[in-house]
Amino acid sequence: MPWLSMTQEGREDHAHFPESGFCKEKNRLLKVLLTAIHELTELQNQQTQAVIAGDPDFARFDVLLHMAHERKEEAKYAWIVHVESHHCEEA
Repeated sequence: MPWLSMTQEGREDHAHFPESGFCKEKNRLLKVLLTAIHELTELQNQQTQAVIAGDPDFARFDVLLHMAHERKEEAKYAWIVHVESHHCEEA
């Protein structure tokens, strides 16, 4: 099998990969991203319900939505940067 004959240089090139394919930091960052997405979605749902209920002050969610969207974007890019720089598997 060709992969069994990998040179020492090839093994050194992959030394930064986690042995098990499991990266705790990647998973932690993914949880942060999922939490941020959940919070953003909850605010969107609350604003939608306010509109449905005829609440004239439904725009009060705009600043909160903007802040939640920023947190989601920060979490997303932190996860992407980690995966790309650490070369951990995305699956």
